Amino acid sequence: MEKPSEKARCVNCRSEIDVPQTYAHGDHIKCGTCGMQHKVQRGEVLRLVIADAGPMKDALREAQLRIATLEAELKAARASVGIGVNGLGLGLIYVLYQVGHNDVQFSEHLLWVAAGVALFSGIVLEICNYLFLAKRKNLTRISGEIAQLRSETRTLQQKIRDASRV
Repeated sequence: MEKPSEKARCVNCRSEIDVPQTYAHGDHIKCGTCGMQHKVQRGEVLRLVIADAGPMKDALREAQLRIATLEAELKAARASVGIGVNGLGLGLIYVLYQVGHNDVQFSEHLLWVAAGVALFSGIVLEICNYLFLAKRKNLTRISGEIAQLRSETRTLQQKIRDASRV
């Protein structure tokens, strides 16, 4: 005596679906929980695959575009100067302080010292920005989003491959 139905898991929500023996290989069945349409794949074991891969292909394209956008944003964030540019302002303040407050003559030597102050303070500010402030936080956030989208992309690609086998 044959079993009246077999159980298989929904690809989307992982709930169990009763598949009667009357459903042949390639027939469509709907998940009662999430409403996703599946194709019945009969072989050694009963499997369900997604019937319409079109929406998944669209989601895959959108995810790939978002990854490309985030990678460009990550590249720009890594290359940005950030608050290190403020070192130029500190160099100018140093010159104004020396000339105005300490009565130092405006000379080439003073400009070289101011350039050194500007360069040093800019580098220190940029290192602090990278290690402690917004730049590192931004880089971490973007990298995390890229990793999550790549994981979702792999999952979608697998589901699309499974759907095309039937």
